[in-house]
Amino acid sequence: MMSFINSFDLAAAKFAAAIAKNCGFLTTPLKIITLSGTAGAVFIVAAAMLIIFQRTRTTGIKAGGALLIGFIFTNLLLKNVIARPRPYADVTSRFYEIWQSAGALKESGFSFPSGHTTAATAFGVSLFISLNKKYSWTFLFIPLVMGFTRIYFCVHYASDVLGGIVVGTTAAILSQSVYGFIMKKLSINAKNSN
Repeated sequence: MMSFINSFDLAAAKFAAAIAKNCGFLTTPLKIITLSGTAGAVFIVAAAMLIIFQRTRTTGIKAGGALLIGFIFTNLLLKNVIARPRPYADVTSRFYEIWQSAGALKESGFSFPSGHTTAATAFGVSLFISLNKKYSWTFLFIPLVMGFTRIYFCVHYASDVLGGIVVGTTAAILSQSVYGFIMKKLSINAKNSN
């Protein structure tokens, strides 16, 4: 199983490196995207903006809850329990070479799962679930693009990104469920007090 994961991770890294080599103009916009996801900043700001406006408040609360749940599972639990080193940690590996050619973007902490991808998925899936399906499916591109940037700069393995997608999706579903449960309880309590 581990050899399959290692092969998958290396194949994805080589694919991203080929794109970087042949489409170098993508590096700057992808770097802006990947840096905007540091500490979930862009997603936290976006959720806060949604909360400000009454029309989108519920969506913002659910997205904020998903970001919080994703942060707890990824940054406080899984990264520390699994303690997987970054792809570039082994200076003798092919990943290190790819990382250097991609610009040697440094990251702190452990690798699995990708925190950037977890946050992007938690936010994107929350919007997908909460909003009109006629257009909300477009929000599913957010984690795909963010996840790709993490592989492109070789700061994460592809399996880290997949882990982030799983955790982020779970966080979004949990947030929706918790919000629904709390609203139901508040509604029942309001009825009983009348």
